[in-house]
Amino acid sequence: MSPAETLRSTSRNSRIPLHAAMRLKVFHRTSYSYRTPVTDSFNELRLRPATEDRHRLEFFLLQVNPPAQLRHFRDNWLNYVHYFELPEAHSSLVIEAQSTVNTTNPYADGLPTGASLGSLKQGLDDIMAPFIGDSRFVEVSPEAWRLGIDIRDGRDDVFEIAENVMHYIFREWRYAPSTTTAATHMNEVLQKRCGVCQDFTHVMIGICRSLGIPARYVSGYLYNGPQANLRGAEASHAWCEVYIPGRGWYGLDPTNDTRADERHVKIATGRDYLDAAPVSGNFSGPPGATAALDVEVEVRMA
Repeated sequence: MSPAETLRSTSRNSRIPLHAAMRLKVFHRTSYSYRTPVTDSFNELRLRPATEDRHRLEFFLLQVNPPAQLRHFRDNWLNYVHYFELPEAHSSLVIEAQSTVNTTNPYADGLPTGASLGSLKQGLDDIMAPFIGDSRFVEVSPEAWRLGIDIRDGRDDVFEIAENVMHYIFREWRYAPSTTTAATHMNEVLQKRCGVCQDFTHVMIGICRSLGIPARYVSGYLYNGPQANLRGAEASHAWCEVYIPGRGWYGLDPTNDTRADERHVKIATGRDYLDAAPVSGNFSGPPGATAALDVEVEVRMA
């Protein structure tokens, strides 16, 4: 079955009822345990929820143990980044973030349809250049382009094309934790046809970019209600945003085949995972000083 035939049998409606607005509490705990004490640990944290028109941060608390002085800056993509150093020897590291966020469904006022692919060619400025070319984990490859052409199937509306890319990935890729790593490239995922939210997002970004649609990576969290069965809600989540001329950025979640709505809590954006990783860092230690990682995430109604 071709991509176009697959999509004709896929519902274009969001799979889960929308609630228009939510007040969500997020708890995120990342802990590292080292086999032997390490020193000179340096870490960057992208854990503070973004503040936008439909996404308002009400409360945020960040703590690390061993205690360290937290500093912050805005990166190239305007993400809020905390960083800290631990020069002294330590055998564990715990990072905890608590947030309260008020979210509103960005699609509540209607779908951003009506923009053609031609309008992208005429109206993009230099600021979009990073989101239409290659990046560390995404390649505008011939295979991505061929898939994109088949999925497009003659359509010209930017949002409709992007949404159909989302439908196709959800239907044709298998959600399979532990089959990939944080360093898995999009091209490997194209071959395996399986992975997790990070992988599906990279594939969607690559296909959209191959068609000339600016696309970027979003890291964040997902509220999974008592009657929902969303994939990727048990930890940090990822989805794709595409740029619609005259309308701005709109999120699509290929892991769950749904538009990114009030259940999605945005943390950071970038060209791919490397720009938006929730926690990244390094340390010094003897051979064998590897770290055991544990991540705990809870998102609930406030």
